[in-house]
Amino acid sequence: MLRCGRTEHVLAPTTILGRGSDSDIQLDDESVSRRHACLRYVEGAFEIEDLESKNGTRVNGEQVVTPVRLSAGDHVGLGDCEFQLILVSALRSELVTQPIADIGRSENTSADSLLAALSPRERMIFPLLARGLSQREIAAECNVTVKTVETYRTRISHKLGLHSRADLIRLALETGVLRAGERN
Repeated sequence: MLRCGRTEHVLAPTTILGRGSDSDIQLDDESVSRRHACLRYVEGAFEIEDLESKNGTRVNGEQVVTPVRLSAGDHVGLGDCEFQLILVSALRSELVTQPIADIGRSENTSADSLLAALSPRERMIFPLLARGLSQREIAAECNVTVKTVETYRTRISHKLGLHSRADLIRLALETGVLRAGERN
C-alpha cells in the first residue's frame, strides 16, 4: 500500500502515478507530471521508475535516476507530493484509481508525524485556513497572491486526504493546531 497523508492506495503489479486521466493513481497537483512515475512489483518488492517527469521523483530524499527498489517505510516524493510505502504484500491485479481508505487519526499519532507531509510554508498556511481566514486575508498576511493560497490549500487537502473545510478544521482540532473556540 502507498500512503499519502491519511489516504491509502492499494497497488497493482504495475501502477502509474501522475496527473493525467490515464494514470492508475491520479494526483491533482500541478507539480506532478501527467505520467510521472511507475511502480512495478518485481521479485517480491516494488521498484519505482521516473517517467521523465518535469519535477523528478525522489526516494527518501534522493533523486531517482534509474529504477529504485523500495522497502516498507520508504518515502517517495513526486513533485510536491509525498507518499510512504507501508505494506508490500497483498497485491491486487486491477487498476487502482481511487484511495481505498481514509484511515483517520489514531490516538498515538502526533501532530508532527501527521503533518510531516506538509512543506514548511504549507504548515504555516494550514492553521490560518483552519481559523477560518479567507484566502484573500491569508494572501495579505503572508504577502502572496490569492492564487498561491489556493494552490497551498489544494496541496494541503491532497496531502492530508481532506475533502472539505470541515475536514481541515476537524484535523486541526484533533492535532492541536487549532483549539476549540479559536477562530478568526
